[in-house]
Amino acid sequence: MKTATKCPFIAAALVVALAFAAGAQAQEAMSPLVKQMYNGGWPDKTAVEQLNKDRLYYDAIQAYRLTLPALNTIGMRDGSEAKFGNGYNVLPIWKDRMNAKTLVPTPNCDVIYSMSYLDLKETGPLVVHAPPHVIGMFTDFLQRTITDVGALGPDRNRGGLYLLLPPDYQGHVPAGYFVFKSSTYNVFLFFRTVMKPGANGPDPTEAVADAETTRVYPLNLVEKERKPMKFPNGSNVPVNMMYPTDFSYWEKLKAFVDYEPVEAIAPEVRGILASVGIIKGVPFNPDVATKEALSKAVETAPKMIYAWRLAGRADGRDRYYTDRQYISAWAGTDADWFQASYLDINQRASFFQVAYSSAPAMVMDTINAGSKYPSTMRDKDGDLLDGSKSYKLHLPAGIPAKAFWAITIYNPADGTMPETSQAFPSRNQMDKVPPNADGSIDLYFSPNKIEGVDEKNWIQTLDSRAFLVTIRLYGTGTGFYDQTWKPDDVVKLK
Repeated sequence: MKTATKCPFIAAALVVALAFAAGAQAQEAMSPLVKQMYNGGWPDKTAVEQLNKDRLYYDAIQAYRLTLPALNTIGMRDGSEAKFGNGYNVLPIWKDRMNAKTLVPTPNCDVIYSMSYLDLKETGPLVVHAPPHVIGMFTDFLQRTITDVGALGPDRNRGGLYLLLPPDYQGHVPAGYFVFKSSTYNVFLFFRTVMKPGANGPDPTEAVADAETTRVYPLNLVEKERKPMKFPNGSNVPVNMMYPTDFSYWEKLKAFVDYEPVEAIAPEVRGILASVGIIKGVPFNPDVATKEALSKAVETAPKMIYAWRLAGRADGRDRYYTDRQYISAWAGTDADWFQASYLDINQRASFFQVAYSSAPAMVMDTINAGSKYPSTMRDKDGDLLDGSKSYKLHLPAGIPAKAFWAITIYNPADGTMPETSQAFPSRNQMDKVPPNADGSIDLYFSPNKIEGVDEKNWIQTLDSRAFLVTIRLYGTGTGFYDQTWKPDDVVKLK
C-alpha cells in the first residue's frame, strides 16, 4: 500500500523535473543574438522608432564625413561664381593678395591666387594654358588630384598646354598636350604664382601678370570663337566661399550627385547617401524624421571632426617631431589619404574642415621643390593657443625654404583668417622682418603689440578667440626633412 501511495508523487516530481530540464535545455539552446534581441520576443514600438531615428542620424554623420571634400569645393565654387561670375573664361585672381574678407579654408596671403571652376559636361574637353613657375594643380570635385602643375607637374615649371577630358569622353585625343581625364565633370583649377621682393614687402605685379597669361578654352573652338578671358580682382571683396553649415549642405550634395557620373562616387558612399534619401535621379523628399536627422548631423558632425583634431592621433603619426607640438595635416598618408593598409577617412575629414586641395607636391618629400606646412594649435606646454594671451615663436637661422617661408594664423574651427587691424595675419621673408644677430627670426602673437617689438615681428590675434599657427616652407630643403632644422615651439609669454 505504501509503495502504491508514493508512486503518484514520484511520477509527478519526475514529470516536473523533466519539464524543468527541458525548459533549461531550451533556454541554453537559444542563440546569443536571439537572447540579446529582446530574449526572443518582439521589441516594443517605441524602441523600434528610436533605433530607426538613431540609424538615420548615424548614417547622416557618416555621410557628412565622407562628402565634406566635395562640399568644400562646391562652397568655393558657389561663393566665387555668385560674386565674380562663371564660365570657362572667368578666372578670379586675388591681385592684391588674399585677406580675411575672403572666407575660404586656410588661404595663403603670401602668394597670388588664381581659382576657377570648370564644367566639362557643359564645354566638353578644355585646354588650359598654364603659365611657367606656377605652384598649382587640377582636382576633381571630390578633391582627388588630377595632376600637379608646375615644378612637380609634367610641365616641370615651364608652363604648357593641359587638356582636360570629361569622364565619359570617347573622342579623338590630339597630340601635343598634357592630357588628363577627370572622374567628375566639374574640375577645380587652382594656381599660385609667387611674388618678388619689393621695396617694402612682396610685390605682386609680376606674379599677377604671369597669372593673367592663363588661357582656358574648349578644345574644338577656333581662336575667333573663344570667349576672351576675364580676370576679376578678388582682393578686398567680401565673399563667402565656405561649405554650408545648414540643411542646404544636403541639397547641394543632391544636386552634385545628380549631375556627376555614378562611378565618380564610391559604391559604399553611394550606399550611405541612399540610406538618407540621396540617390542619383530620384527626387529628394526627406520625411520629418530624415530631415531632423540630417539637420542635426550637419551641426554635430563638424564638432566631432573638430574634437578628433583636438585629441590628436593615438598612433602619433600626425606629429612632425618627437619634441615639438607641430602636426602634419596628412599624418603619413599620401595625397589621396591612404595609409599603408586603409583609407584614412578621419584624417581626410579633418583636413577638409580647415583646408582644400591635396596634391602630391604637398605630401612627397621633394627637395627644394615641394612644400611643407607644419602647424600647431598648442604652445610648448601643450595648452591651446588663446588670442587673449601673448606668445613668441623663434625660428632658427637657415630656414629651409628655397622659394620662401611664411607664418600665418587662422581660426582653427574652419581655417578662415581672423580679421584684425593688420592687412594680413601673416609674415613672410619678403616682409623684411628684422632678424636677430645670428640670423634667426622672432615673431610675436598677441592682441596688442608688445612694447619694444617691431611692427614687422608682430602678428595680431583676436582677444578671447582661438587661433592656430601654420609655417609654410615653399621649396622645402633637406634641413627640414632630416630635422637638422626645427622651428621652436610657440612659447607663452609671462
